[in-house]
Amino acid sequence: MQQDVISRGRQFVKSFAITLPAPKFYADSYWYLAVARKISTVSSVIAYCAGCMRQKGAALGHSYYHAEKVAIESAAIVLREKGISSQSLHLAALALIAGFLHDYYREKKDHPAKAAKYVQEHLSHFIPQSDIDAISFAIENHEAFKEFQRVDNSDIMLLSNALYDADKFRWGPDNFIYTIWDMIATMNISIEDVVAHFPEGVEHINTIRHTFRSKTGMHYGPEFIDQGMLIAEKLLQFLQKNVT
Repeated sequence: MQQDVISRGRQFVKSFAITLPAPKFYADSYWYLAVARKISTVSSVIAYCAGCMRQKGAALGHSYYHAEKVAIESAAIVLREKGISSQSLHLAALALIAGFLHDYYREKKDHPAKAAKYVQEHLSHFIPQSDIDAISFAIENHEAFKEFQRVDNSDIMLLSNALYDADKFRWGPDNFIYTIWDMIATMNISIEDVVAHFPEGVEHINTIRHTFRSKTGMHYGPEFIDQGMLIAEKLLQFLQKNVT
């Protein structure tokens, strides 16, 4: 029964989600997203990091798809806020690396610190130490509901804030279209447990709307969460109807 409900639930959510308009971030940031994607295809270091995450596979519902979206969108946030310049393109490349690797150890306790350590240990032959330190700082700073660190460097803070915001964009529609089902599959969670804890979990997600950090995140982030709440409401109705 569980597999049937999961299969139908996935399709139900996708069918409802496509009736919603795309969050405005995508139309308003189209050019910056295109540049971010282009950067991701021309850097061998970024390709290496993407390959590391692809090979690692999903952990606790966080797949390569999640990492790729965070990478591209964090780079776009950087470009949107700084404009296009050699400096911003370099910072966007660092955002792509951070995005691909931020959840590399998602299944482990204190995964941001462990992912940051992975960056320190595996990228020293590819990029300068100052870039490694900036990426590590951003990764260590990306977890929700924890006091985040600040440094007196606007570029490093933008990198950190962009990574956080792009990651939290995923707490909107993506959470209910992909993450929740991947978590059920990889963590052996019963559908009954999902139903029992669903309202509490949704309310927890809803509070993320107040935590976006960059100007772009604060402007566009709440719409992602609003759309996630609409999908969550429909999904709860589906689950209550189909799970006894």
